[in-house]
This record gives sequence, structure tokens and C-alpha cells, in this order.
Amino acid sequence: MSMAFEGKTQVAEKPAEFEARQTGRRCFVILPYATPNEGDGPQIDFDAVFHELIQPVAEDLDLDCIRSDRVSRSGLIHREMVENIIDADVVIADITLGSPDIFFELGIRQAARRAGTVVMCHQGSGEEYNITGVRALDYELPPEGSPGRAQIIADCRALLRTHIKNSLDNRATDSIVHSLIPGISIRLPDRPLPERRYHIYKIGLAGITGPKAARQIEIVTGDIADIDDIDVWVNPENTRMELARLHDSSVSATIRYLGSRRDRHGFVRDDAITRLLRSKVGTHHRTGIEPGTTMVTRAGALAKANKVKLLVHVAAHQGEPGRGYQLIGAYRKCVTNALAAVDEYNTRFGAKVSSKSALKSVLIPLFGSRAPGESPHERVQGLIHAANQFLLHSPETRIERVAFLAWTQVDLELCQAALHRLGLKPAGAPRGPGKA
Repeated sequence: MSMAFEGKTQVAEKPAEFEARQTGRRCFVILPYATPNEGDGPQIDFDAVFHELIQPVAEDLDLDCIRSDRVSRSGLIHREMVENIIDADVVIADITLGSPDIFFELGIRQAARRAGTVVMCHQGSGEEYNITGVRALDYELPPEGSPGRAQIIADCRALLRTHIKNSLDNRATDSIVHSLIPGISIRLPDRPLPERRYHIYKIGLAGITGPKAARQIEIVTGDIADIDDIDVWVNPENTRMELARLHDSSVSATIRYLGSRRDRHGFVRDDAITRLLRSKVGTHHRTGIEPGTTMVTRAGALAKANKVKLLVHVAAHQGEPGRGYQLIGAYRKCVTNALAAVDEYNTRFGAKVSSKSALKSVLIPLFGSRAPGESPHERVQGLIHAANQFLLHSPETRIERVAFLAWTQVDLELCQAALHRLGLKPAGAPRGPGKA
């Protein structure tokens, strides 16, 4: 995972377009521009298709519904349109009229995203505009006053809801391009979120009350260098526990630099984290350690600057000659093992650690979300699901907060979508640092 850090005075403007997004999950709807009285094809009111079929279903599934012909400028393809096609959690494309622009936009989506596309067409038009390998959902929208209209609409909504929900929850491949060329990746450039904000999701523990029930998963946005209220940072390291170069744009490099002792010019005089980790690895630096293994060290200069009490280094990447380091297959275990390492530390030093000074909060980067293989949605879902399961099934843990670091807007939306799929809702509006 790439990571920039600019210190605690970082300032940047937040794009206004992000303020409008509420749920973190978007449904982009591509509809024909024709009105009921235009063209030689079926006379369909596509405003009614949107308002009576699509929008109610999307809103019921807590999706922000965006309509393509309300975003585009006179039907032209432009940057905002393409961004929505690529980045929306779900795209619904209506191919009823066989409009070339809709097929063009659908092609962009098929290339960009492995899953999350629903194709629909009015009953009776599917054969004329059939796309080999793509299943189109047939719908019907009878004229006002037609017998049984309400029931037909209800049935169509139910079918559409099933397709959208399956697309969100199962993430099965529905793209011809990704079926034929697995691993292809197209994504938007990341836009950093400069402001530190906490999005809090409470976890309800059945049958448990009191302090042990006070657990939550958080999304924390912004620069990792600004975070100063989380006890433990997790460092997704490689199996040889070789920290990244000081000036690399990675979490490992950032932790190495921020944990070092530097002179007044910023030059490293004591590479503390490297020194501490090497003493833990010992002779295993030649052979490496097993994937998913954790090692615990002190935090070096991070202890004073960022109030970090402990670093947990986890072997999340494995090297291969000529290919570099790849994310391990069991990357979800890295989350579980890191949290277990914090529990073990709390237990081992139980005589010295009071309930007040125990390690209660853990920061986890979204490691692997930009690596080839599974989609970013699946990777982030896996990381967050592992943390959720740990908190749910570890009644004796002292960990109360597990925070996932969202450095960019894409990271934030991936986390929000993953938490939504777990059935977790935000506990109020995002808060700034230092606010309860």
C-alpha cells in the first residue's frame, strides 16, 4: 500500500464533489435519453423506469443513486461520467433501445470492473440487442392504469433487488473481459484525504454488557503521520522482516522513518525500528519467517511523537526472485494474528498493565488493496471481516478499537462498503481528533 506523509501541518482542499456522498456506496444508472414519443423502438418512459423501478430498490439497499443522463453534458462522455462508470459499486445499464453510447459506457465498465454490473432491458427487446455472455434482466413497466400494474412493478423490483444484492455481496465475476483476462486492473488515481476524521461503527456483542461490550471498528482518514491516539500500529512487513527503504512511499518506510531518531535537518541518526526488528529476527533474516507470523517491537520515536506504545510487524508479503514481494494468500490471518499478538502482550504483562494502561486500540493499514489478484473490494472486505470476527469471538480481549487507515477517498469508500456488507452502520457523523 502506498503511503505519503507530510507531517502534522499538512493542508489541502477537500474536493466539493465528495461532500455529496452519504452512504459510501454508489449505484450509477445508465439510461437511454429517449422520451416515450421518440425513436422507432419501444415507447418507454425511462423517467418512470428510474423513479418507479430502479431508485426505490437502490435506496432500499442504502445506495446513493446517480443517473447518467443527469450527470452528462448533452450526452457527451466526459471525466465525471467515466469516473462514475469505473468507480461505482454497482452500475445498472438499460440496453432496451440499443443506444451506441450505452454500449460504449457498458464496455468501459466491463473492462474496469470484474463485478458489480447489472444489465437490464424491457421485455421483448432482449433478443434484438443480445450480448453474448451477458445476461440481461428483463423488466416490464405497463402504462398507468393497466390491470395488475402494481404487482408487476413489485415483482420487477424484487428481481432487480436480488440481482443488485447478489452483485454487492457475492462479487461473482459478471464481466466478459475479466472472465477472459483474469487479473486485469483499471482504477482511478487516488485522491488523498488530508483531514483526520474518524468514522465509527459499533459492534454489538450478544449477551455481553459492560466494558467488554464497548468495541468498535473505525475508519480513520488522512496522513498516518498525524495519528496520535492509537496504542498499536500494525506494520505489514515481508517474510524476511526487511523494512522498506527510508524514502519509499509505503507504510513500512513511513513507520521506519517516523520511528527513527533524526537530527535537526531530518537526517536519520538512529534507524531505531530496523535495529529493534533485526534483534527480534536474529538469524532468521537469512531464511525468513512463516507468512502471517508476527513480531512485536517498541515504537522508537513514534512513542513520543505519535503516542504509539507498540508496533506489531506481520509477515504479509513473500518474496520471489524476479517478481518482488507478493501479498500472501492467507492475508486475512495477518489481521487475526496481529490482534492476537496485542492480546498476548496484554496478558503477558498483565501484572504490570492496569486496565487503564492496557493496549486498547490498534491501527491497521489497508495492505494488499492495490496488489494484483482479488479486487480491492474483496481485499478490504477480507481485512475488515477478519477484525470483526476477532472482536466478536474474543470475549476476553482488551482491544476496544480497531481502526483501518483510509488514506484516500477510494480507501474510505471501500471501507464503508465493506462495513455495510457486514451489516454495520456508522454511529453518528464522522468526528475529528480528540472528540468523544
